[in-house]
Amino acid sequence: MKKFLAIALAVAAPWGCGTGEKSKVEKVPEEMLRPRVAAPKVSDRHPFGDVTKVRPGQWATYKEAERTFTIAAVAAAGDSVWIEVIEEGDPRLVSARLVGPEGVVKKAYYGEISKGGAKSAVVPQTLEQDASSAGAAKESGRETDEETVTVGGRELKCRRLSLRFEDLEGRLTREVTLWNKDVPPVYAGSEDGGLVKRATATSTVILTGFGTDAKPLLDLPK
Repeated sequence: MKKFLAIALAVAAPWGCGTGEKSKVEKVPEEMLRPRVAAPKVSDRHPFGDVTKVRPGQWATYKEAERTFTIAAVAAAGDSVWIEVIEEGDPRLVSARLVGPEGVVKKAYYGEISKGGAKSAVVPQTLEQDASSAGAAKESGRETDEETVTVGGRELKCRRLSLRFEDLEGRLTREVTLWNKDVPPVYAGSEDGGLVKRATATSTVILTGFGTDAKPLLDLPK
């Protein structure tokens, strides 16, 4: 038996230490180990507030029907701002967009983050031409007032603006918005501050939280 073991070890030796050359195991970058995801296309125009009015760190979360989303200004880049648009859920769907002062999206990246914190690979997003156009309806009247609402346990004294619009066929519509100066204008802004609520006949968007401590969620390519 001892003779057999000696022969076996002699045969196995070249696969171990061999002639002294060390086997090299290269470390695979963590990003390459993460699952890749299919990135949705994104408009080449920023559909939210004027980025020249926001500061890095500002964020606001809104709810519209069953959808909850966050808009966060996470970093400045010259005259542009990195904005992350986050669809809240599990996983969180994050689109990081470099937005210029004229609202042009210069480039965008996409990634997903699970509830447990696991991240997907970050992939580029294809920019597509903005197909939206200005509506034909024109403002036909407005009324202003004040209204107090509670957001995240905090009372906000808001400016209330009620607008009436009339289109080319004489149809009338109404939009009611609430604004507060403490709310970051990352979704929409006016001289009365950031948007707290917008209600029309077909949809309602309402603020659920805001702050100034936003940090980037995506690790963007260098």
